[in-house]
Amino acid sequence: MVPLLLAAPVVGYVLVLGSVRSRRGAATTAQLTVVVMLAAVLMVGWARMRQSGPYESAYQWLNIPVAFTGDQRFQGFGIDLSFRIDHAALAALLTVLVIILACLTWHRLAGRAEQGPVRFQVNALLLALGSAGVIVSGDLAELLAFWLVSGLATYLLLGHRWGTEGAGQRSRIALALPFIGDIALFCAVGLLYSRYGTLTLDTLLPELSSTLGVGLKSLTTASVLLFAAVAVRGCIWPFTAWQTGTVEAPAAGLGLAAGVWPVLASSLLLRTAPVLAASGPQAARIVHYTLLVAALIGPLLSLLGVELRRTILLSSSGALALTLVGLTYPFSIGVAFTGVLAVAGARTAGLLAGSTAAGAMRSVDMRAMGGGWERMPLTSAALLLSGGVLALAGLEIAMLRPGPRVWIAFVPALVVVAFAALRPYFSIAHGELRRRRAFEPARVREAVGSVAGSALACGALGLAALALPYFPGWVRFLGAGGHAVDTVGANPAWVLAPLAGAAAAAWAFVLRKDSTLELCARLGERFGAAWERAGTLYERFFARPGGTIVGAVEDVGVPAVESGVGRALTGAGGLAGAAERSLPWVPTLLGLAVVLAVVFGLLAQGLRP
Repeated sequence: MVPLLLAAPVVGYVLVLGSVRSRRGAATTAQLTVVVMLAAVLMVGWARMRQSGPYESAYQWLNIPVAFTGDQRFQGFGIDLSFRIDHAALAALLTVLVIILACLTWHRLAGRAEQGPVRFQVNALLLALGSAGVIVSGDLAELLAFWLVSGLATYLLLGHRWGTEGAGQRSRIALALPFIGDIALFCAVGLLYSRYGTLTLDTLLPELSSTLGVGLKSLTTASVLLFAAVAVRGCIWPFTAWQTGTVEAPAAGLGLAAGVWPVLASSLLLRTAPVLAASGPQAARIVHYTLLVAALIGPLLSLLGVELRRTILLSSSGALALTLVGLTYPFSIGVAFTGVLAVAGARTAGLLAGSTAAGAMRSVDMRAMGGGWERMPLTSAALLLSGGVLALAGLEIAMLRPGPRVWIAFVPALVVVAFAALRPYFSIAHGELRRRRAFEPARVREAVGSVAGSALACGALGLAALALPYFPGWVRFLGAGGHAVDTVGANPAWVLAPLAGAAAAAWAFVLRKDSTLELCARLGERFGAAWERAGTLYERFFARPGGTIVGAVEDVGVPAVESGVGRALTGAGGLAGAAERSLPWVPTLLGLAVVLAVVFGLLAQGLRP
């Protein structure tokens, strides 16, 4: 069953790419492939339910000798197609496959007007293959390969719409910015291999404290590079532009990227947590400060504007940052990992439900939306589930009492995240839906069952993951360390922080909806104008002079230097030829000097006593 996790998406990919030509046929094949993968995960989970240790198997793929001397670990380079499946990997696989299946089901009807329907299903299956490979990999090189496959599939999904200049320019962001994180992961893997001579996780982690000549500097650098890959691909501030900047991408593609990548990033951080623990206090401080700043600034920036999908992505980035903080503490790893799964499901639910509401109300501007409970109750319920899960995702980490420098920032972060995460729900579900030009509110109806049910399924998944850490057996089942949040160890006062944020959001966006959203729109316009002005200044004083200097060097300086060197060499060759013509006895004199030196040496050897 375990090889089927990777074989099924490969077979489905080949079938859809090579034989299926209709939209419905491609959608059915892709959904059937994900269902087969889901059945395989459930079968493996049933078989490993009572097994505490991970399942491990490896198949040799590459084995290249590179040296014959030195340390034996560095004499050969090999990559095995290895599987390492524990309970945490099963939970991550289950979450990823549910999200992919929900997005494909939503796209089957709600995205039937999208261009390239077969191409979308092919890219979704490629993402499923890469995601499963990242989660079950037991080798860092194999993990990196599947990570890059997932990145390629994500770029193809976010750049699915083509033909317009705006979509083309925004798709470049989805390629260039995440590639920074991929390069960071590549450098981290290379650094670890150069220091320890192994890429297999089970043999690498014990070597962290027993290898001579490897200090904290190498481990700190590797930890920072690994965290950079997690932060960029997890889409936390300031690396949110590769998702918020692709608002023209299909809603299902954006939901896939926003829901799948937090799980993959947290799986990487969970697998390499011993590297961070062994690297000293500097790396931990960098990670903590970065995440806490992101948890505050991301949701605050989501309030600057009224665009729906941008708001959901930025507010959920703060909740994801809070849960990632818990992954850096050994006592809260299990609880935090489950919190990441909850954020992933809630993120996808919010994007799918918000896109459904925007399609029915014909606007992504939250000022022009409202009346959701009267006209679209299922979609409004999905938005409520999404906002509630995001608002409470960091609460469990706060209850476990993290370090003294961390818990102080949790109070404002929880308030801001709850306020920003519930804004889309209050703006869409409550208030009046006004008549606009060529738009009649009476025509707004609830979406069909499969469309609204897809968003509800992701929201229910997030809610279930949010509730699981309160059961003591769940964290023990994960085997990832930590303990459960129960009524004995929890401090109920922490609940006041997200409740305060939710109450403030209800007051601002229900009682004073129009004025508050208008204020957010004006602040967003001013922020955009300031950003454009800053970009203009950068272009005038840095980019343009720098480009002029580089252009001058390439167009004038380099040819001038090349021509000068050529003239100098030509002149030197001419001088040598003139000297040879004017002094023909010089070579003869040099040859005579050599002969005399040889004769003198022989005589000296003969005269030696």
